[in-house]
Amino acid sequence: MIRAINEQYEHYVQEGKKVVEILISYISFDHLQSELNNIKDQPEWIQKLNLRKDMTGFQIVADN
Repeated sequence: MIRAINEQYEHYVQEGKKVVEILISYISFDHLQSELNNIKDQPEWIQKLNLRKDMTGFQIVADN
């Protein structure tokens, strides 16, 4: 999960877009939390996460 979010996040940043928020389902968030327990440094996008119960996976919302 971390790798998938990192790849999309970096793609948006390289295009010059500002990531506003990252929407993530509860199930995906549980998976992400278990991965975060195994790393030392938190990703820079971690503060942009918003949990959503009406979706699956994650979605990155960005401004041009």
